[in-house]
Amino acid sequence: MKRVGWGIGLALMAVTVWGREVKTFYVSPTGNDEAAGTSRSPFATFARAQEAVIRYKEQTPAAEIKRIEVVFEGGEYPLRKPIFFKPDHGGTEHYPVVYRAKSINQPAVFSGGRVITGWRVRADGAWSVTLPEVNEGKLDFAQLFVNGERRFRPRLPAVGYFQTVDDFNVTKSGVNGFVYNGTDLNPSWANLADIEFMTIHIWSASRMRAASIDPDKHVVTFTKERLHTSWWGNYKERRYWAENVKEAFGRPGCWYLDKPTGELLYMPKSGETPETCKIEIPVLDQLLVFQGKPNRPVQRVELSGLVFRQSGWITPKSGNFTPQGEMNIPASVEVVRARDLTFDRCVFTQLGGYAFAFGPGAHSNLVYGCLMTDLGAGGVKIGPPYAGYRQIPQPKDELTPEAPDGEANTTSAITVDQCRILHGGRIHPAAHGVWIGHSSYNRVLHTEIADLYYTAVAIGWTWGYAEPSRSHHNEVGYNHFHQIGQGVLSDMGGVYTLGVSPGTTVHDNRIHDIHAFDYGGWGLYTDEGSTGIHLYNNIVYDVKTGGFHQHYGKDNVIENNIFVNSLTDQIQRTRMEDHLSFVFRRNIVYWDNTGILLGKNWSDGACGTKDTSKPRHYELSSNLYWHASGNLDLFPGKKTVEQWREETGQDVGSIVADPKFASVKTGDFTIPKDSPALKTGFKPLTHFTCGPTVKPLSGWPVRDVPTPFEIRFAGK
Repeated sequence: MKRVGWGIGLALMAVTVWGREVKTFYVSPTGNDEAAGTSRSPFATFARAQEAVIRYKEQTPAAEIKRIEVVFEGGEYPLRKPIFFKPDHGGTEHYPVVYRAKSINQPAVFSGGRVITGWRVRADGAWSVTLPEVNEGKLDFAQLFVNGERRFRPRLPAVGYFQTVDDFNVTKSGVNGFVYNGTDLNPSWANLADIEFMTIHIWSASRMRAASIDPDKHVVTFTKERLHTSWWGNYKERRYWAENVKEAFGRPGCWYLDKPTGELLYMPKSGETPETCKIEIPVLDQLLVFQGKPNRPVQRVELSGLVFRQSGWITPKSGNFTPQGEMNIPASVEVVRARDLTFDRCVFTQLGGYAFAFGPGAHSNLVYGCLMTDLGAGGVKIGPPYAGYRQIPQPKDELTPEAPDGEANTTSAITVDQCRILHGGRIHPAAHGVWIGHSSYNRVLHTEIADLYYTAVAIGWTWGYAEPSRSHHNEVGYNHFHQIGQGVLSDMGGVYTLGVSPGTTVHDNRIHDIHAFDYGGWGLYTDEGSTGIHLYNNIVYDVKTGGFHQHYGKDNVIENNIFVNSLTDQIQRTRMEDHLSFVFRRNIVYWDNTGILLGKNWSDGACGTKDTSKPRHYELSSNLYWHASGNLDLFPGKKTVEQWREETGQDVGSIVADPKFASVKTGDFTIPKDSPALKTGFKPLTHFTCGPTVKPLSGWPVRDVPTPFEIRFAGK
């Protein structure tokens, strides 16, 4: 797949190239769909340009077409429905169809939002407008933006959280509510059915609605029973708040939609006036949909320099809860049975869910240099629809790069490169930056993921050693992941893997400031059954619970990484297994705090200097360890490396010495030529500025996004 640059795109506006025609259509916010679609007489809408592409393809032999372009003037393009791409809208193996902005400095903006006007200022300072469609059941929304900035609905408590006391009515299949404390909640609140209870579990979150609140028993009963286990779904001692409470309205910057009356209220911030504020609500759940057929995919479409903003999502009346990752939340861009698509330096912002979802039949698609920011959920989902917690049934045939057609319902070879995925989880905090599930040959490269509350990149989605696994040969490299977790959720990582994943590599990444509310702020995290994964040349520092942690897995290799300053354990291993769990070699581990070197379970590590009959369940070798205090007794039982080696046979070739980093304080982990680390076979790392090197789309600001969550350990 080739990416077309701006210079090339402009050059191809010529009439013919080497005897083959390049056809160009033009679109402008001031255009007319009855026009000819030329530069002087442009169309007005995306849909009209798509129609013109189809007509042109029908009238022109494919052998005569070099390329088809649709060029958009800068400005705002309101969307009344999602933009649909079907097979006829795309290119062929002979030519692409390109939809691009005319200038990178004047973005073409496609909005699923609606501007709200007609505000009245009440005596209490609040602004009010009546929307009859709401009362009639024709309009609903759960997000509002003022001059492009996200605003939140009124909640109790106003900041922080309440805490549940216990589950209510626990059955074999679920939980039907929770017990609350004291007078935290009030059954007389207006519009009780519209209130959502945002609850933070361990690694998941739920948004539930109440059928009733019992003030005598202090019990909230849900509208629908939810899945329960002691880990995911119970409501005992969980943080939560009540959102969309009319009685809590009044804080500057909050808004409330009274559905029975149709009245929308907004309490302005200081200095805001109806004349100076553009207030918008999203009216579309999706903005772009690529929908091919099993034997006829959408193919060779390129979108370049375009902005897509404002999509919504409404919590169902039955509430919402997913055991992990919030994978049921939709995306503003959905790709099904489509291949060789390119999204080049586009912007996706102010979204209610994920930005992208690559589903069944998506193959060989590229997301390049894109900005995804102000996200209700996460950035990119790659894999078939989430169909249950344990495992999705696997197709019989195996998809490989050499056989890309494969099974119509598989997903493979998606590349996310040079992207920025920032400020996510604003509504659904358990969402990922990038999720790869039951999908292979995908790549996440040169990408920055920051300011999320769960994991940056997750790979796998089989639990244990289930075979066969369709998640293999994935690559995560040269990325920058930081400000993940931030004390909201627990049990997450910068890179998090699940299940058998042969050929998968995690390398040359810079990962820091991963902090959990409770346990599990890890940099590299090989969880349940992670197998056959190679993690190398990564720099991990300033995390909470360990630079590396393996819950349980098999035959993973962790080598030539730098791990610095985890707050508690530097390296963790949870489960003891009767096979080789992992090899940890030629790494540097450095810390200057009160944390310990090896946390959790390492007692089954003997591998043979004295007792060759003991199995080798893990291998530590040729590592450099150093605590800034100079203390040499770093191993379990306050042993030296020599004592530890003599007792277990582990850490052959390992040393305890200062690696002589250039500056731990500033994150410069360069080592000099006389560093003792070189004696272990460690190869110096030079990639201290991982992440994107391509600038995002000009003319679109990258700014901070407000959050409703209580942030701890905000990071750098």
